[in-house]
Amino acid sequence: MRACLHCALARALGDEADDLLRRRVVVPFGRSEPVWLPIPGARIYRTLRRLLRRAAEVGEGHVVRLSVIDLPGKAHVEVTAAALAGAHAAVFACAFPRFVAATLPRGFAEGQR
Repeated sequence: MRACLHCALARALGDEADDLLRRRVVVPFGRSEPVWLPIPGARIYRTLRRLLRRAAEVGEGHVVRLSVIDLPGKAHVEVTAAALAGAHAAVFACAFPRFVAATLPRGFAEGQR
């Protein structure tokens, strides 16, 4: 099972578009390479919608900046949403695993019997 983070993000943005428009929140989103994750797409989608809603509540009338942090060697991929909250920025984040935890012991000598 694999799901694309960017596809789920595009769908979540589309489904939140009416609420974002009502709150006058702009969320720029450009093209990028897919990030494949070993978890159900529905889980990614629901988590991203919650992230967008939280950022839109705080950033009403402003731009919300999204970032996908996909660094080699990290155990997860992180998505952040930064929104202006008065004179400060509020940053919301969620993380998704890059691996299926149950498969890790098979890759290390310590996990082999």
